[in-house]
Amino acid sequence: MKRWTIQKHSHDEVKLLANALKVSPIVAALLISRGYETEEKAHQFLNPSIEHLHEPYLLKDMKTAVNRILKAIENDEKILVWGDYDVDGTTGTVVLRKALEILGAKSIFHVPHRFTEGYGINIPELEKAKERGCSLVVSVDCGIRSFEPLNWAKENGLDVIITDHHLPDESNGNPPALAVVNPNQPDCEYPDKNLAGVGVAFKLAHALLREKNREKLVKGFLKVVAIGTIADVMKLTGENRAIVSLGLKDLPKAVNYGLKALMEVADCTGEMSSYDIGFRIAPRINAAGRMDAARHVVELLETTDFDEARSIAEMLNSRNRERQKIQQEITALAFLETKEITSKNFIVVAGEGWH
Repeated sequence: MKRWTIQKHSHDEVKLLANALKVSPIVAALLISRGYETEEKAHQFLNPSIEHLHEPYLLKDMKTAVNRILKAIENDEKILVWGDYDVDGTTGTVVLRKALEILGAKSIFHVPHRFTEGYGINIPELEKAKERGCSLVVSVDCGIRSFEPLNWAKENGLDVIITDHHLPDESNGNPPALAVVNPNQPDCEYPDKNLAGVGVAFKLAHALLREKNREKLVKGFLKVVAIGTIADVMKLTGENRAIVSLGLKDLPKAVNYGLKALMEVADCTGEMSSYDIGFRIAPRINAAGRMDAARHVVELLETTDFDEARSIAEMLNSRNRERQKIQQEITALAFLETKEITSKNFIVVAGEGWH
């Protein structure tokens, strides 16, 4: 049986905040219960803006990362952007690649195959990158625990910059990268620890664009950053709230062919909420990584041909339907496996090929 615990508030505090914000006492009470007890905090929560984005250089190692990338651009070096295969990683790859393109960089990308490569950076693909002339690798949403591959990179003259948001290894710390940009690493004083991987990649893109006097373009990236942030189920508070709010407002005005085609197949044609991203847009992107076609997400959001964008979007839509069908079959099999078990409160079921 559920028991509701009603939080008590000072009626005077609720009345003061309600009057200051011109909201109802119920809204004021909810704001207070969620930690927005001052007029300043509550106003920021209710009115997210571009000014609520934190300074990128508060992230540890950001300056080192920016300097190395700018050097690579100046020297015409080839850069490999290595993204994860989930929505967070693929959207982050697109964000960083777009910033590099604007600045005139030569870059290629790699998104691992979920089944044949697995998660994170691996040595065979680093070897291929070196053979293709890459001298710098920048990870997105991965790499914080890739010790063996980064040791190989260091021994073979390949610089690696890690951008990630996952927790580092408690015992071994960070791998031997040239720079590690991660708000959750030790000694990083960045004020918001809840950025998604795409959010960290965005901060790097922001810093790079500023260095070349292109900071006015930063807001245009928030549409894709918002999708990755929602899809990765990050807390929609603090900086993430500003990212998502601004991104959602801009999505209906998207000119990117891939975004437009994706919204079309997902039947998202008007104003959108985080629900639309989480349950209509993101599943179609995520299905690509689950069904082995993650690189197509990057291709979708980078294409300059609308017919190609529509074709890829339809393919992702088909993969999502395929994923739903497989999920339904697995669920039915799981229930069948547990049909005779009646005395347990909690059951774990596994099967060959389930994922």
